[in-house]
Amino acid sequence: MSIIEALEKLAELNNYEEISVKLKDDDEPTPIDFEIDDIRKFAEDPDQKFDLIVTECTIRELDENGKEKIGEPLYKVVK
Repeated sequence: MSIIEALEKLAELNNYEEISVKLKDDDEPTPIDFEIDDIRKFAEDPDQKFDLIVTECTIRELDENGKEKIGEPLYKVVK
């Protein structure tokens, strides 16, 4: 799925509440709608597909074996 699809799924899992997301712990939280808009505007290929898993709290990348990669998630929900 694309990052945009993953962010939209994250919003759905959070009942479309006003949530913010962070890429890294030291980043400022960004409203999820703004993050989706930024990706649409500035990404080289906003529809590029990745192996991702989306939970209510995170978006994580999967490794070649289909298991969650260890380390920081791609996105983390901040309420």
